[in-house]
Amino acid sequence: MLKRTLWGAVYAAVLIGFLGFSHLGSHLLGVFLLLLINELANLQRVQSKFPLLIFGGIFILLGMLTGWGGSRELIATALLYLILTSFTLLRAKSPAREITKSFFIISYIFLPLLFSIQMTEEFPELILFIFILIWSSDSFAYVVGRRFGKRPLAPTLSPKKTLEGFLGGIVGTISVAIIANYSWNLLPLHIGISIALGVSIAAPLGDLLASSIKREADVKDSGVFLPGHGGALDRLDSFITAAPLAIIIYQYLS
Repeated sequence: MLKRTLWGAVYAAVLIGFLGFSHLGSHLLGVFLLLLINELANLQRVQSKFPLLIFGGIFILLGMLTGWGGSRELIATALLYLILTSFTLLRAKSPAREITKSFFIISYIFLPLLFSIQMTEEFPELILFIFILIWSSDSFAYVVGRRFGKRPLAPTLSPKKTLEGFLGGIVGTISVAIIANYSWNLLPLHIGISIALGVSIAAPLGDLLASSIKREADVKDSGVFLPGHGGALDRLDSFITAAPLAIIIYQYLS
């Protein structure tokens, strides 16, 4: 427990340092992106994950060198990534199945993370704010669920998650958003609350989606990323789903 707490504190400190006090937050998320691609390829038992890693690494490196681009570059890169990866998998034993797995990895990992990285380049404090809201959602859902939880939210995927914890996570996340936004003076209040609501709903769903993937792969952790915390997917499952929604809310309400 102590080791898990210490490494969790290190992880949080690194994110706060990179996103709040440097211009390298997008590069850090780029590294996370490659780790996530590798882990999901292992979980999906992709016959040859090297095309995914090689092409993904090339695109990430190009993004680091060119400023990550914008919405058109996001779509073009994803399409090119899919085409190149599919072409290299045509000689697999089950090409259609392997290409489908690659498409899932690109749509589930690459697109959301690259979209988030592009916003990190423009507004890193927003990404840090999203991380804080995700941590708040997890913490309040856990505390409220342990104290008052009776109704399972998703009994098959995660028996310990409860509807009461889910609602407690929503209330707690919005409360933290109001306090943090007031102290930080980051966003207009209505935007901060809207983002908090979106994150508090999407974050648990992202966790459940990752749980379903791990359950199908018959593993407890997605990999080895932090001691006591499992793999990168275990740490970033909520961010994958919550961050893009939060960014869209921010863009439309701004």
